[in-house]
Amino acid sequence: MDSPLSKRAFERKNNLRSGCISVWIRNFALEDRPRVSRVRMKKNDLPKKSEPVEQVPSVNHEDEISILKQQLREKELELKKSKMLNDAYKKLIELAEEKYSIPIRKNSGAK
Repeated sequence: MDSPLSKRAFERKNNLRSGCISVWIRNFALEDRPRVSRVRMKKNDLPKKSEPVEQVPSVNHEDEISILKQQLREKELELKKSKMLNDAYKKLIELAEEKYSIPIRKNSGAK
């Protein structure tokens, strides 16, 4: 990620197959593009009913679609990280149960 070379040039230099870097980035949930920052308003910042509301200029549909696609990519990345974390916790519990021969998971059927 820190190399000044393009992905393709880096692949050629290191004898990697074409597209290998892109696959790694996709599989290991690394960001390939800079993120678009958003400003979130707090509830207190919203105008009161008596205050006049400024008209917001209409957003270009292509811009709106690109913003929504970026948000979708961010949510997919969050989901992927959550799934990886969940899998890691499950594996950790399995290894601990195996090594110490004690049940760690709660047995909901026992009373």
